[in-house]
Amino acid sequence: MKTKKYKSKEKPLPKAEEPVVTYNPTATISNETAFSSLTPDSFDEKPEVFNECYARLKAEADEKFGKKELMTVDEYFGKLWYIVEGLYENI
Repeated sequence: MKTKKYKSKEKPLPKAEEPVVTYNPTATISNETAFSSLTPDSFDEKPEVFNECYARLKAEADEKFGKKELMTVDEYFGKLWYIVEGLYENI
């Protein structure tokens, strides 16, 4: 039994693409590919103020929640949440 190929009279639908991020500097290599100038190494760089603020908040959290090697889940996440909230306040 022979089969016939289906030929559509309609135009094919356009393919979806990811939008280019507007706040990220990019360089276009070709019509389809965009290259980001941000490298994974640049993500690891933290300002000195961050380290100072983190050290201060960690010391405050140790004083507030106690400095133990073994903590309950609630103690650990309470301490962690205290540090995270403090860092977000300084942004």
